[in-house]
Amino acid sequence: MFDSLVITLREGVEAALIVGIVAGYLRKTGREAAMRAVYWALAAAVLASILAAFGLSRLRINEDAYEGWLMLAAAIFVASMVYWMWRTGKRMKQAIEQKLTALAIRPEDSSNAGLFLFVFLMVFREGIETVLFLAAVSLQTTGLMNFLGGVTGLTLAIGLGVAFFKGSLRVNLKKFFSVTTAVLVLVATQLFITGVHELSEARVLPSSREEMKLVGPVVNNEAFFFIVVVALCLFMLLADRIRSISSAGIELTGPERRKILAAEHRERFWKVSAIGVGLVIVVLICFQFMYSRVAQAVSPPEPLGITGGMVNIPTSELADHKLHHYVVSVGAVKVRLIAILDEGGTVHVALDACPICGTQGYYQDGQSVICRNCSASLNVRTIGLPGGCNPIPIQFNYKSGAPSVLIAPSAVNAAAKVFR
Repeated sequence: MFDSLVITLREGVEAALIVGIVAGYLRKTGREAAMRAVYWALAAAVLASILAAFGLSRLRINEDAYEGWLMLAAAIFVASMVYWMWRTGKRMKQAIEQKLTALAIRPEDSSNAGLFLFVFLMVFREGIETVLFLAAVSLQTTGLMNFLGGVTGLTLAIGLGVAFFKGSLRVNLKKFFSVTTAVLVLVATQLFITGVHELSEARVLPSSREEMKLVGPVVNNEAFFFIVVVALCLFMLLADRIRSISSAGIELTGPERRKILAAEHRERFWKVSAIGVGLVIVVLICFQFMYSRVAQAVSPPEPLGITGGMVNIPTSELADHKLHHYVVSVGAVKVRLIAILDEGGTVHVALDACPICGTQGYYQDGQSVICRNCSASLNVRTIGLPGGCNPIPIQFNYKSGAPSVLIAPSAVNAAAKVFR
């Protein structure tokens, strides 16, 4: 449940905050009419996510390449949003007074199309990953718990986006502009680097161990970028004090006073709500990050010998559905293997090495297997399949219900060249 909560939380918060930034900026600069494009983009992205997830599951499209191109496109549109805000920000006073904007409020204006595409891509990129994850949930106890965790994560993400939008409406526009521009620059940078990583993993771009090791730390520390984005938004709300009518020296009575006090109460409520939800999200992500660090420190591989002319991996050891590490000695060379039993009862065995990243190996993090060199996240079901950063396959024999997974010594000997 916790894994699904964190996944959907991370997928949803970034999109929710960016949509909140766009909505807040439009509202502050008197461009409420352009919100129609934002609403249509949200609806279209949700529908497209469901349809695309269905298509990917049916057609078996290369998800790494798809996600890489989508991330690069999203990075370009985030950068264009930053440029638009920068241009508008230089003439904020005139733009607000004259209602002249870089994005005209007419629905047919081409800038509204750009706004639509920006919001659409940001939500679509996160939405399809979330839908693909939730689509794998089955009506079992663990599956229902994962579903509840996913719904909880999405609820927190939406709650933070709404509370941030409501709580930032009265924030000074210059402060809002400065902080949100920094957030968008950070998001664009991360999207671009992660997009390059995905395309390199899919072999669309030239890839090498050195290149993947350079982009790996960025991908590996997505939690850091995520927390910085949330923290910047919360910092803006914390740094902006709510001025009461008494401290402002305003003497009001009757309905006018009650109206202003009600507005102050609403502003305080949304700011406190955004800060509270944001802190909960940061704590959850930090907890998951620390758990991930512990998961990387796997125990030493278990040595395997040759019994009955074959290398044997007892299937009883795989019943916990965890990633197990083994080592077989071939002369002076140590051949490392990984094995895991997926939730469907299928055994997956491969070398603890990658055709791109070399012999850095893998570790398990929740429901994914992670490359130690470039931090590529792999579905357990893809272990043993060629392509991308998947572990190098090795031939093995296993029949359902058999006590052991059998690997021929010839296959182990052939794999020794990978570890020399």
